[in-house]
Amino acid sequence: MEVIVSFIDKWQTLLGAIIGGIFALWVALLVAYKVRRQEDLAAAMLLVGNLVTFKSSFDVLTKLAVEDRVTNEELPLWFSEKHVKRRLKLSPLFEVSRIRLMPIDTYLAVHLEMFQFIFADIDEKIERLSEDFAEFKASGSNTRNRESLERDAKTIYNGFKKIAGYAECAERIITLKILSNYPTFHAFRMFLYKTKKERRCKKLVLNQE
Repeated sequence: MEVIVSFIDKWQTLLGAIIGGIFALWVALLVAYKVRRQEDLAAAMLLVGNLVTFKSSFDVLTKLAVEDRVTNEELPLWFSEKHVKRRLKLSPLFEVSRIRLMPIDTYLAVHLEMFQFIFADIDEKIERLSEDFAEFKASGSNTRNRESLERDAKTIYNGFKKIAGYAECAERIITLKILSNYPTFHAFRMFLYKTKKERRCKKLVLNQE
């Protein structure tokens, strides 16, 4: 009888240790998940803020150009001049946030990569035009010919048109798959069925491959 009692006592102790270890592991995993979730949410909100700013800026200026009856020939230079004055910039944490969220969705990774790549190119052109406008304001003459100015202006305008599309698509994916209260549901739904807008975003990515 004493042997049986001793055996049961030892197994109770061992079983308690196992259950305690499993519970501790579960708590640790839960805490790690919540920490990661909070970090993902912070990165997502930062990216969405940047993306919405650029998309809204393009939409507002496009609407304003229609109201001001800017012709198609004048539009690139007019648009570029507006952005020289605004000088929109990405957050210093944009790159870190982008890298953090890239593994969540392949299409999101491409949209964000193309957005940042094209912005870097047009930002360089905006900087050059900014110097041209400053020189013209100071001396009354351009350091470059009009053809060069118009070429940069067209690059800026076409670039902003492209990044507005990438920004809209990336913002939608981030909102549904990260910021939503039901990210798993949206991920599953997008895997099985894509809306018309989501199919257009997929096509936008595939055209870059």
